[in-house]
Amino acid sequence: MSGTKGGNGNNMVQEPPKKLKKVTFWQQYRRKPLGMIGLTIVIVYVLAAIAAPLITQYDPTKDLFLADNLAAPLWMRNLSAKYKDAPVTISKMVGLEDWTVTEGTDYGFAGTTYEDEEFMLIEMPAASSSGEEDPMIEILKDIYTPEELAEMFGADAAASKSAYSMEFTLPYDYSPPNTFNFSFDYAVEGSSPESTTVARLLIISPSGKEYDIWGMDAYGDWPISYITVDGRDVPVKMRLGLGFFDDPSKIILSEKGDYTVKFMVETDSATGAKIYLTPVKVNIPGLLHGILGTDHMGSDLWSQLIYGARISLMIGLTAAFISVFLGTAVGIISGYVGGAVDEVLMRFVDVLLAIPSLPILIVLSALLGTSVWNVVILVAMFSWMGTARLVRSQTLTLKERAFVEAAKASGATDGYVMVTHILPNVMPLVFSALVLRIPSAILTEASLSFLGLGDPRVPTWGRMLQNARGFGAFTVMAWWWLLPPGLALTFLSLAFVFIGNTVNEILNPRYRERS
Repeated sequence: MSGTKGGNGNNMVQEPPKKLKKVTFWQQYRRKPLGMIGLTIVIVYVLAAIAAPLITQYDPTKDLFLADNLAAPLWMRNLSAKYKDAPVTISKMVGLEDWTVTEGTDYGFAGTTYEDEEFMLIEMPAASSSGEEDPMIEILKDIYTPEELAEMFGADAAASKSAYSMEFTLPYDYSPPNTFNFSFDYAVEGSSPESTTVARLLIISPSGKEYDIWGMDAYGDWPISYITVDGRDVPVKMRLGLGFFDDPSKIILSEKGDYTVKFMVETDSATGAKIYLTPVKVNIPGLLHGILGTDHMGSDLWSQLIYGARISLMIGLTAAFISVFLGTAVGIISGYVGGAVDEVLMRFVDVLLAIPSLPILIVLSALLGTSVWNVVILVAMFSWMGTARLVRSQTLTLKERAFVEAAKASGATDGYVMVTHILPNVMPLVFSALVLRIPSAILTEASLSFLGLGDPRVPTWGRMLQNARGFGAFTVMAWWWLLPPGLALTFLSLAFVFIGNTVNEILNPRYRERS
């Protein structure tokens, strides 16, 4: 018979038992499906938070008006007929190399600096009579009367002019947008004091229709002026002869194809003039944008979501660590010392547990101000009581154990016993409480931000939901603004709950005894 020596059962000798293989914490943890799912989700969130600058191209606190308000995600074009032809944001800087000179001399157009800024320089030669009517005058006839033209340019408007024009092509193959915007800096230098320099910005449609959207008449020299031309501005509507409620964007950009944007300038200066022009920023906000669209300020929601993971994880982890540290300290001291100390500490815990925490947090947040660190401290201060009760009950059991009595008999101080003997034995409970406290802290911060008590300077999921509620996302059913932060909070909270329950099953002595 295997495992025996001799034929007599009385002489049977058992073989030594096989040494049991020690099962590590990770070996036990990875056998738990829910625990592994939770850990995977948390790792994804952490990696996204760390790599936020790499996977997003916008700063959620600075980059505004990237597209139209409440623009839908770009991929909606493939799912909904409503967005099939919707405009996509066009944003570009038109610099020196992008313009084509159509009138004037090429050598007069160059890059330079003016008042420590980079400008495009147009050098206008001295005015000279051409004997032909200037194209600019022809355009101005639709805006000004002959008397006004004579007053501005003299009796002979065709004579003594120096003109320059340049243009670039702007492809547009979408339905009309809600607005358009051109912005640049403009200045005139070296012009005769009595002379006039006229600048115009025109958009020419694919069919050849011209729209005069901006103009400036500078008398003599003109200091640097910041120019912005917005399709919603009343001056643009007036120049086009439209009514107050008319939409220039729907008229000017009603065709599909290549538009021409032309900048024209002329002067009657006898000395010539230097025209300084910064690169022109063109922005046509689209109704489709990015992965998750935009909010009420045209800010990228995908960037807010990713950067919000940073804030949520930071607040959750920091508040949970502070809370569990306080709860552990109070629980050990209360359970080990006992007597009056235990009575006072536990009654204080009972009072805090009896007070509804959310109203107190709302009041204190309003008093202390909206700051991320204020939120962290407040969340931690009102969430340690459960940990304290749990650790106290375990300490009451541990202090009666033989190893504690032996330590006290050998002359160990109470502080030494609590740190060296009690604390290591309650750490499994502490670790479980820590993991389960994180989602609670994250949801509390989200609740405060949703109520408008979070820090407005940082993007958080709660603030995203608060802005969505306050700025019409529910009204127009902008789900791309509502669902992502809500789902992000849900999945992250569930992930930590899965991890916490799994850790509790492995480390908690009660669960081990049951299994």
